[in-house]
Amino acid sequence: MSRIQKTAYLSASQVITTLSTLAVAVALSRVLETKAEYGTYQQTLLVYTFIAPLLALGLPAAAFYFVPRNQGKERSVLINGLVALITSALLFALFCATLGPLFIPSWFGNSNLVRTIPWLAIYGPATLILIFISSALVAVGRPKTSALFTAIFRLFMALSVVLSAVIYASVNISLGVQAVVCLAGAILGIGVLWQATSKSESASLLPSLSGVSTQLKYAVPLGLGAMLEGMALAIDKVIVSLFCSTEEYAVFVNGAMEVPLIAAITVAAGAVMLPEIVTAFSKNDRSKALGLWKLMVKRVALFLLPAGFLFYLVSEELMVVLYSESFKESADPFRIYMLMLPARVAYFGMLFQGAGKTHLVLLRAIITLFLNTMITYFLVSKFGMSGAAWGTVAVVWFFVVPYCVIQCSKFVEVRWNALLPYRYILAVGTVSAVAALGAWYLSGLFEIRSALFAGMLKGFIYTFGVSILMAVFFREDCLHIYKQLKSRFR
Repeated sequence: MSRIQKTAYLSASQVITTLSTLAVAVALSRVLETKAEYGTYQQTLLVYTFIAPLLALGLPAAAFYFVPRNQGKERSVLINGLVALITSALLFALFCATLGPLFIPSWFGNSNLVRTIPWLAIYGPATLILIFISSALVAVGRPKTSALFTAIFRLFMALSVVLSAVIYASVNISLGVQAVVCLAGAILGIGVLWQATSKSESASLLPSLSGVSTQLKYAVPLGLGAMLEGMALAIDKVIVSLFCSTEEYAVFVNGAMEVPLIAAITVAAGAVMLPEIVTAFSKNDRSKALGLWKLMVKRVALFLLPAGFLFYLVSEELMVVLYSESFKESADPFRIYMLMLPARVAYFGMLFQGAGKTHLVLLRAIITLFLNTMITYFLVSKFGMSGAAWGTVAVVWFFVVPYCVIQCSKFVEVRWNALLPYRYILAVGTVSAVAALGAWYLSGLFEIRSALFAGMLKGFIYTFGVSILMAVFFREDCLHIYKQLKSRFR
């Protein structure tokens, strides 16, 4: 199976994951009686997402590093990682079942969290296991299985939660359904992973203390870095939640997201390319690692930048159609976060992991968290919700990107201006921007009051224009991807 085919499978599953999460948010924002109830749901999940990278300990990403280096012992490697992950997850579950309901509601100023936080004791560990299983299946060479399992599970979970929301219109019941479905999915996923490693030559099925220690030595700096960086990127939501009302947080959180396709494309491409980059670094073939990296960046840019301009173009209509007119203001933070899009075509974490320099990820995360907390606190106090979004964007462009470019250039032993295909990224962005401006001007010639039809018109004009421009200026790349996918479907 080619890299493009693998990426297509994983991207499709990530798209389904994103859309299913979006479907739940849309249903709850419409059926719950008040914005405060919807804000309670989002604040409950924020508790988990804020600390999840620490709980994961970097172990899902570590699977991509250790499995290629331990051929024939895949099951032992994954058992060691899974045991360490479950141990961490159970500590979080204990906190959510005991101390969490006592302290978290007072921190957020929302007494309704007393009823919802205990559900995280089930939801948190189950979700962590599911993330690990998804990564592990790709690491053992089963990307199609990983994609199908993730897609089917996410669709079922979304359907279950949406139905419970429509029938009961209760935050507590919806979170309970989500937690129980995730637990069932985690148990089933372990069985799928067990079957996928049935040909492993591992002598023992018991966890090895030395094996766990080796993985943690590599993964913990990565996990701490991911936690702190995740906290840095989520600190805007926390500060808004702490200093604004629950209703204002509900409006902010709907728009406080990047383009839904970012994770689908970057995570999938990274999962496919990372094992090859790890192998290249292990053989000290830095030029090959750089070549793989640049290829991934080009493929991601070719899809991500056009998609990003489309979402920016229809941002206001999108928020109204999805969440109703009450959440029209959510378009403001959404547009601001879109300014980070060009930086996201480069999945820098992949080079840090491939080179085994996870301690530098931790250093970057510490500095990012400090800067983002200081800047975001100041901007929120002065400008309200929008200040939180501007703070995150500023830190990404003025610190995170320069830091990553400098460090990654050292890994592959090239100058910073040779690390990325800058001209290619600029060309794709320019083509997308021209198509977006044309669509904005042409759609303005029509007077359409319906947000749905106005968004559809903009989207149609833009898609038509950008498709023609891409076919003209990036014909070879588009044909190569098309032929790869066509051969697979045949």
